[in-house]
Amino acid sequence: MLKMETLNSTHPNTAASSSPLESHVPSSGNGNGNEYFYILVVMSFYGVFLIGIMLGYMKSKRAG
Repeated sequence: MLKMETLNSTHPNTAASSSPLESHVPSSGNGNGNEYFYILVVMSFYGVFLIGIMLGYMKSKRAG
């Protein structure tokens, strides 16, 4: 179980990372690409939705 350490304001936090852009989520390194597949699926749904909106808009402009 993770425990939060109390931060003493008189001493700097030695557990803080040196770079603000450094990830705070520990990576296990044994991912098998599921996160990339999830992003691909979400972006595909977004793309299909966007193409449907664009085609509907162009069809309404052509009819009018």
